[in-house]
Formats: sequence, structure tokens, C-alpha cells
Amino acid sequence: MSNAREIAVHILYDTEYKDAYANLVLKETLSKHKDLSQKDKGFITRLVYGTVSRRLTLEYIIEQYSKIKLKKISKYILLILKLGIYQIIYMDKVPNSAAVNESVKLAKRYGHSSSAGFVNGLLHSVIRNGVKYPDDAIQCAAYEYSYPVTLVKKWCDDFGYDFAVELMQAMNEDPEISLRVNSLKASPDMILKTFSGFSPSPYYENALTASGFDISGSELYKNGMIIAQDISAMLASVVLNPKKGEKVLDLCAAPGGKATHMAELMENEGEIIACDIHEHKTELIDKNARRMGIDIIQTVCIDSSVYRPSLDSRFDKVLADVPCSGWGIIKRKPDIKWKNPDMEKLSALSEKILTNAMKYVKIGGELVFSTCTINREENEERLNKLLSENDNFVRADITDLLPEGLAHSTAADGYVTFYPNVDGIDGFFIAKIIRCK
Repeated sequence: MSNAREIAVHILYDTEYKDAYANLVLKETLSKHKDLSQKDKGFITRLVYGTVSRRLTLEYIIEQYSKIKLKKISKYILLILKLGIYQIIYMDKVPNSAAVNESVKLAKRYGHSSSAGFVNGLLHSVIRNGVKYPDDAIQCAAYEYSYPVTLVKKWCDDFGYDFAVELMQAMNEDPEISLRVNSLKASPDMILKTFSGFSPSPYYENALTASGFDISGSELYKNGMIIAQDISAMLASVVLNPKKGEKVLDLCAAPGGKATHMAELMENEGEIIACDIHEHKTELIDKNARRMGIDIIQTVCIDSSVYRPSLDSRFDKVLADVPCSGWGIIKRKPDIKWKNPDMEKLSALSEKILTNAMKYVKIGGELVFSTCTINREENEERLNKLLSENDNFVRADITDLLPEGLAHSTAADGYVTFYPNVDGIDGFFIAKIIRCK
């Protein structure tokens, strides 16, 4: 595993010091190392996501035991320390001796003569003495669960301390791989009978879960029978409920998970216009559609925040999965914790897209607005604002469209928020409104 640890160091370097996204660097790096076993790939993935997710905690621990300030420690040595501590604290199956010895080897390779002794001494101190967290409840939660203090305080204010802690714990867990079965090509039963390692979802009939599964390298994926998508994201299309022959607009469509799902629900009959601002992303939608045998999706490269008169009142159904803070999917993209989103800019962009989206809906047509965040300002409060400013839309009762167990009481008022600690799926918001005049 020593080579695996070294690969993890390089991925973390790009993530932390080049502002790259961990999931993208990880995917690109693993694709280059064809010689890696599935076990090594899984180990590297766990190391990278875990170290990124626990960054604040790991730095806090290093500060407790290091006489050298964090900023003075070499970048590579700091990353090696974080990896070592992560293995010691959070990976029960890795012996402490292996975590220390392999970290020391890396320190010799990437540091100067005293680096190995520094790493060895600090890691042994952690093993001997453990971690002492602050007495203040908010500070303690921030450092123990590794979330920015400002975000911990906000969630405690919004949801209460106990709920916030449960939420952070749930988001720190390793995510399950969630797959949607392409109903145009396969069925869950067929896949479950033919392939091992999958489990049916209790929430959605066309969803499966798996662990340790190489999606992109599988024949199921290459043949268009499955696509990676969380249950909560699947439910956005389910709530929109597009029918055969309808005209549907997907305003923020890349990489195409929701657009292809809607095509399946429409039995590949009708018209879907799938939009994105970047051409390489519309190409990704096209690629997914071809792979899955879908021909009713037409991609358009446009800025959805700019009003298009040609789209006015044309569509039976419109989906706007708008830009957001992403605080609901931290489990899958832990570096979101540390990105400090410009909430004012995000809010303005999302409101422009939604204002346009409402104009594109036919009278009697429906609009679903969704986000991958649990932030009330981006969700419930924005929905209320939109409806207060547009009297030609009303809320739709979505209770009967949601699976049993996920139809929260708010569904009768046209929206639902999923929480990882409550629902066991990604944090997500879905609202549905109907154009009445």
C-alpha cells in the first residue's frame, strides 16, 4: 500500500494547493494507474476523501503536538502527517505501526533529513496521548467533526445542536454508491439476478446501491444499463413526473442524470431540451444519452440566467436544478466544506434562472426547482419569495409522487427537504409549482 499512499499524497497536493476538486483529481489519477488493484483504488479513495473531509481536525491535532507552526511545515510533510493521523484515528483496519512506518518512508522521500524524525515523533505522540477537544460546544463540534465554525454555528441556529451534530456525523460517513437502472435497457431484477454486489433501494424501484464498485469500468455502465445518481436527485425527475409526448426543458442539465432519467420516464417519446452554459458539459449529456440509447434529448449550450424569448410558454414541464452551496452532498464532495461559497452571487444567479424558468412554462404546466443543499435561505425562503412575487403560480401537492418514508409533511405544501441523518440519502431540496394563469 506504500505506493497507494504516495499517490494519495499527490492527489491531496492538487486538491489543497491547486484548488482542484478531489473527486475530479482522484478520477483522473486512478484512470492513469492501470496497474492498481481494486483494493488499492479503494484504499486511495478512502484516504483522499477522508483526509479532505477531516482537514480541520487533522490540522488541529498537528497544532497540538507540533512545535513548528503549520505554515512553516513543508507542504508535502504536512500532507504526510495528515494522512498518517487519519489512518491512526479513523482507519481501524490499518495498524498504527503501518501508518507510522509508511509515513516515515514518505517523509524521507519528500522532506529533508530531520523530516522523518519529526513525522515519527508526532505520530507516536498522537498514538500515546490521543486528542483533546475544546470545552466550548460549538468549537468542540467544529474540531471533532471537522466543519468550519461558522457553518457549525449556522446549523446549530437553524436546526438545534443535537440535530446539527447528527447531520455532521452522517455527512462524515463513507457514501454508498447509488445507481439508477436505465429502464429502457434493463430492470433492477435482471441486474440483481445476473450480477453480485448490488442491493435494491427501499425507496425507488429503479435504484440500486453498491460498495467497492468500479462504475465507469463496468460493462453495465458501458452498455448504458446504469448511471451513477443518488436517490434524492432521482426524485427530482420523479416529482416533475414528465409524460410520454410532452415537451420538457432542463435548464441546468449537465452531466445529464436528470435529463436521461426524464427520458426514461417518458419512454423515450417526446422532446427534452437540455441546457448548459459550457459546451464540454453539453457534450457529456450527449455522450450519456447515446450510451443509454436515448434520442429525445436535444442539448443546447446557453446561459440559463439570460432570458430566451424563443422558449417562452413552450413547455409542459420545466426542471431547474439551480446552482447552490452544495451543503447537502458534502458526504460525496467533502471539499465543499472548505470552498466558502459567495452566497450573494449564488443567490442572484439562481433567482435569475428561476425567474426565466417560470416564463418558459405553459399555462397549466409545471416547474420543479431543486438544489443539493439543506440551506433554508436557498430553498424554502427562495420558494416563498418566488411565489410572493408571481401570482400566476401555485404550489403543487407532491405527497403522492414521493416514496413512502420520504413524503415529509411539507410535501403537501409543494416541497420537501431530505437530510442525510434523517433520510439516509443525500441532502436535497425539491419544490413543485404549477402555472395557473
